Amino acid sequence: MMFRGRTVLAIILLTALATVIATIGAIGLSGNTNWSFGAGFSSGSSKGSAASEDEGWNRAELKKLNEAFELIKEKYLLPIDREKLLDGAVSGMVSSLGDPYSAYYSAADASKFTDSVQGTFTGIGARLDLIEGAVVIEKVIKGMPAERAGLRVGDILLSVNGESLESLSLSETIAKIRGPKGTKAKLTVKRIGVDELLELELVRDRIVEETVGSEVGADGIAYLWISQFTFDTPKLVEAELQALENTGFRALVIDVRDNPGGVLTAVEDIAKLFVPEGRTIVIEEDSLGRQNKIVSEGASDSASRGQYPLIVLMNGGSASASEILAGALKQSAGAVLVGSQSYGKGTVQISYENELGDGSLLKLTVSKWLLPDGTWLNGKGIEPDIEVEMPDYYSVSVLSRDHDLKRDETGEDVRSLQIMLEGAGYEPGRKDGYYSESTEQAVLAFQKDAKLPETGIVDAATADKLEDTLSLRMQKLENDPGWQAARARALEEIRG
Repeated sequence: MMFRGRTVLAIILLTALATVIATIGAIGLSGNTNWSFGAGFSSGSSKGSAASEDEGWNRAELKKLNEAFELIKEKYLLPIDREKLLDGAVSGMVSSLGDPYSAYYSAADASKFTDSVQGTFTGIGARLDLIEGAVVIEKVIKGMPAERAGLRVGDILLSVNGESLESLSLSETIAKIRGPKGTKAKLTVKRIGVDELLELELVRDRIVEETVGSEVGADGIAYLWISQFTFDTPKLVEAELQALENTGFRALVIDVRDNPGGVLTAVEDIAKLFVPEGRTIVIEEDSLGRQNKIVSEGASDSASRGQYPLIVLMNGGSASASEILAGALKQSAGAVLVGSQSYGKGTVQISYENELGDGSLLKLTVSKWLLPDGTWLNGKGIEPDIEVEMPDYYSVSVLSRDHDLKRDETGEDVRSLQIMLEGAGYEPGRKDGYYSESTEQAVLAFQKDAKLPETGIVDAATADKLEDTLSLRMQKLENDPGWQAARARALEEIRG
């Protein structure tokens, strides 16, 4: 597990996201149509594909499958679950393809996958911050349970369903509040200026994830981040862009770092906001080599958008749809790419949600996508124009909670500790994995500032607090080397 600093202010009660590094384009999302991870060639049928002429399993193959099932049913020591056996059989077939992007989701897991594509989750609709050990409401999402119950920005959460949040990390707090849709979360809240504690009861509901955000600095450099491409992302980007343009900004930095991809039609619509009419956004190619070129139709005001410098921030976590956007903006809109080499995922999947007939879902790779110049970046990624080396603490492993760390210990956990201490503003003296006296002094200084027992020993409470402190520090743009490099290039572009 890697420690990521750009996801600190967590939306409360997110269900676990299925890990989907995929380019998704919609053929349909309801009724009897299929979901599509790609567009142009496939519509959920096998026509026009390079599939075998054989239709289905032949008799010998079916006999083998049935014989295996009968042997398991009759000979296996313990009771069997027929549904699990069937799920396992389909999952095994997909696994045998050796394709990391093709997958089978049982009926129970399919809804979670659906949520990840739609950008919706079960929660109360608020964002948390951890300030001096207190769990503070950083944002309340309009129309969500938190707002309906009267929760406000600045409120301090003390307990959830009677369980205290004191001394908990952000992740532990979220776990306390997490729960299924329709269940209740009773919050004890301290509100500044109000003497008595407030008792609020919220009913958890489906929350639309915020995948887009923006801000503009005094220097006129605008910053627009996109964390995932869902069906709602294009309209959110356009709304943010319009708001930014009303400020009269001079250059735009689009951040798709650690964005694993998403809906293909979404990234195409976003690219059209910047790519001039008639220029290529992406090329799709099916198993027979047939190509379908997606060309920008241009947005109504896209001409004005070509008048300001465009910078794209990316890294090794920028995959699939993120790479499509970066490639399209570089090759067809003159953007400058800043950061590190992207992930390198150049295939397209279709998700079949109705064919199996029991609510399960099958996602299959059906085509590849190419950059506007025809390059297939699968396994290679896109090289940035300006490479930025990020500090070690941006990818350091989380600390193990198996045992406390103390003086004279050695190992990778100690090295991670030293990297985190340095990133949080404390000097460990070394980063070689030896818990030296200087490392102990750095721990003591951190514990004092964090109002923790000053033992010099890194227990679970110290590890939680250190990770939260580092994460909050990295969340600020002024501490982000990638942003600083992108901003510097934007200023150069403005000056000509």
